[in-house]
Amino acid sequence: MENGSPVKIVLSEIKNPILIEGYPGIGLVGHIAANFLARELEMEMIGYVESPFIPPMALILDGKPNPPLRFYGKDNIILAVADIYVPPTLVSEIARELVRYLKDMRADKIVSLGGIGIGLFKEKMDVWGVSAREELNRELENLGVKILQYGSIMGMSGKLLWEASKEKLDAYVLLGETFGDRPDPRAAANVIEVLKKLTPIEVSTEPLLKEAEMIETQLRKMHEQMEQARRKAEKQYESIYL
Repeated sequence: MENGSPVKIVLSEIKNPILIEGYPGIGLVGHIAANFLARELEMEMIGYVESPFIPPMALILDGKPNPPLRFYGKDNIILAVADIYVPPTLVSEIARELVRYLKDMRADKIVSLGGIGIGLFKEKMDVWGVSAREELNRELENLGVKILQYGSIMGMSGKLLWEASKEKLDAYVLLGETFGDRPDPRAAANVIEVLKKLTPIEVSTEPLLKEAEMIETQLRKMHEQMEQARRKAEKQYESIYL
């Protein structure tokens, strides 16, 4: 591999790109959002990550083999997608190589999408965020994003933010609030709505919201069934001992 790194970024030159990262994480928010954008914007695969430490596999999409870590593109937008869990050591190497490429290409901005687990449901789920610099945080605040003052951001989003900040690149992380125990298309829609204000991307999140409603309806039915079963069990218990 080049530069002594176990990772090679196979990607053609794209000047002043906007990178959007959506690796798997809490609630699969970033993963859902990235795959939705690739589909809705009709983006094409333009590159991939090569490493002997990536599991030996091919992902079959539309009857064609694809690498598990790949890049989609349209105009100057680059979308980083992963369909496997990436080990922490490999995440660090990918982030460093990707930031090296983005610095060389004079990237316009880097936006990571993910989820933040809150363990409860609210009528309005917010989007939290943080960026590489204070003035970028103020930009997020003006878009209605809550600024993360303390905590940690794990995985590719956190490492990419740190590596980009060292190189003085404009980098942001957007985290949609999610319960955290299931795939959450509503949280993905929420982060995309903020992303649309940060970038020239134009896309309707209505399909994601419809998907979220279907999941939420199913969950309500499951909860009702569990509650009915619990009440029935309590009555049986009372009839035996009272």
